[in-house]
Amino acid sequence: MAKVRAATYGVRGLSCVRCLVSAIEEVRALPGVYEVGVDLVPFGESLVTVVPATAANRDQVRASLDRVGFEVTGRRRGHRHHWPEDDRRYPAAERRAAHHVSGSD
Repeated sequence: MAKVRAATYGVRGLSCVRCLVSAIEEVRALPGVYEVGVDLVPFGESLVTVVPATAANRDQVRASLDRVGFEVTGRRRGHRHHWPEDDRRYPAAERRAAHHVSGSD
């Protein structure tokens, strides 16, 4: 598996599954984003994870979530996301680049 850096953001305003779906769809529409994950904390600070981290900057993520009514409270320290080598959603060249970058840590 290749290791890909993910970006995680604190987000307020996510309170239900419908909110979760709206947030995922909006961030997933950003160019280069292959995966969006949400750790839902209703009426608290949820965590939205974007893979790969380089696909969108904080301002782009903030703007996309603002459009659907959520507040980005900040970016959390990046972490590694394990991506299966044969996953077709993630282009081969980027899998190789991610593998190369993670191998240099």
